Amino acid sequence: MPIPDVPEAGLFKALKYTVNFERARWQRRGAIKSLRGQMREDTGMLDGILGALGKQARALEIDSPPLETENRAIAEAEARRKTADHECSEISNRQAEENSKFADSENERQAKVADATSSLESAQNELGALESQRKSLREDGKELESRKKGYLKNAESRDTDSSKQENSSNRLELRQAAQSLRVEAAEIDKQRQDIDRRIAALEEPFSLVSARVGALKSDLDSAKRTLTNLREGHRHRLAELEAELGKRTRELAQSEAEIQRREVTLGTLVNLNRIDRPEFQELYGRIDGLRGGIGARSNEIDKLSAEREAFDKASRIRGAIVLAGLGVLFIALLAILLSLS
Repeated sequence: MPIPDVPEAGLFKALKYTVNFERARWQRRGAIKSLRGQMREDTGMLDGILGALGKQARALEIDSPPLETENRAIAEAEARRKTADHECSEISNRQAEENSKFADSENERQAKVADATSSLESAQNELGALESQRKSLREDGKELESRKKGYLKNAESRDTDSSKQENSSNRLELRQAAQSLRVEAAEIDKQRQDIDRRIAALEEPFSLVSARVGALKSDLDSAKRTLTNLREGHRHRLAELEAELGKRTRELAQSEAEIQRREVTLGTLVNLNRIDRPEFQELYGRIDGLRGGIGARSNEIDKLSAEREAFDKASRIRGAIVLAGLGVLFIALLAILLSLS
């Protein structure tokens, strides 16, 4: 809507002027925002076309004096990009090689841990079997010793009873029973001694197996530590390679960004000097069209900005006062109505 004319004297005319001007001003604010957005899009498109122009000039190997410095800078950036790209490839290859070596080494270390675990379990089972035999023999020995004591106690009891017997036949019978019990005790003692020999015979293999279990535990701990150290070293090397790859990737991105930026500058120089080549004519036309559009939008923004500031200060103040008064009156009436209800 157009900017309203400055009103003549009158409060309600001032109010109408203020309302209409603020509407017009708000519309121009939106229009300016839209035009600036279009200018940003056109500027981006212009940079793209200038970059394409610079890239084409590089492809055609145009190296006139105005372009010499920029061409040299682009060539240096391209060399840095090539170096960074090569180093990125090298680091990626080193990562792949490291992962391959680690996989082989890890499999080997895991196999050693598995072998050590299996050997330890076998030795522990063997030690457990020997310990079970010793325990069983000791229990048998205790049972025989208890039986032997029982026989000897009973034999002594028979001897005591025989001395109390008046009948010689009874005394003889009791003494013979006591002797029989002592014979049984002697047989049991032989069995117990045999068990003691068997227990003693187990001591040496038990000690050997026990020592082997201790050695195998140390071997297993060592194998586990070796595997852990291998994994830690692999993680550390991968972290170093990742950091180096990140650095080279940033260098590659910086070189690429510099090349694109300098190609835009080179295209700008080509456009300013208007090098006469048929390959450039279409790009020149698109550049002129975009610059014309940008210039037109810039002029329109300047015009709209000037209109937004072209207001009558006194009329706006009077209109604002009237608007504020109407607002107060409306609130008062609303309060009265609410109180009456």
